[in-house]
Amino acid sequence: MDLIILSENGFASSTDILNLADQLMTKKMKKKEAEQVLKVFVEDKWLSERNGEYTLHTRCIIEMEQYILSNYQDTVRKCNICHSLAIQSQVCESCGIGMHLPCVRKYFRAQTEPRCPQCNDFWSLDIP
Repeated sequence: MDLIILSENGFASSTDILNLADQLMTKKMKKKEAEQVLKVFVEDKWLSERNGEYTLHTRCIIEMEQYILSNYQDTVRKCNICHSLAIQSQVCESCGIGMHLPCVRKYFRAQTEPRCPQCNDFWSLDIP
């Protein structure tokens, strides 16, 4: 979970995750075993995988929200639009508020010159 939450884009590569398998404190794990665990996490909707990159699935975010907020309080933020935990988000370069990528897309859809909903500065990030 650390790799995903502490990353800039909310994703962790399968290589990075598998390289951590032998560093587990509770049970050392071979890479093949770790691959099977990742597969089960994806099947059970705890993780989502796309092109070898993993992120937290909606189920994980909803069920683990309080844990994530309390254990990563200096890292994670809530979306300024929907107020849910924002793992994959854009952050205003001026005031630091975060917005989910879908919320960014919806919020700025009709705006020709996108402005931050908090500080009203120009939103210089690419709209997904």
